[in-house]
Amino acid sequence: MALEAVAAGGVRFRRNAIGEDPYISREKAQWQDPAVFPQTVQRLVADGLLHQDITENVYRPGQLLSLTAQGEAALRDGRATTSRVSAALGRTTTRTTSGALSDPAAVPVARTSLATPRSR
Repeated sequence: MALEAVAAGGVRFRRNAIGEDPYISREKAQWQDPAVFPQTVQRLVADGLLHQDITENVYRPGQLLSLTAQGEAALRDGRATTSRVSAALGRTTTRTTSGALSDPAAVPVARTSLATPRSR
């Protein structure tokens, strides 16, 4: 999710002036945007997937993050994997909802309207 957010643009690594706590900000944040954690960003920078522009001040405006070539490749691979998993889940869901049950013993016994309840 962090790679997706950075690819969308405007993601900055920042530090709080009081306490030096790191945080991530978005220039055009949406309420549905997934949370990106500073620890994740630091790990992705260390792994060479993200570039952190250290020429900018970490407090204001924050250090802009961008994908490296390796990060772009990882994002493409991740998107391809997600598409394959979604397609596989779609096929599984289609079979399950089509009415076929995998366990014949799990087939419910239907009651007919002609059956009369027995009274005691």
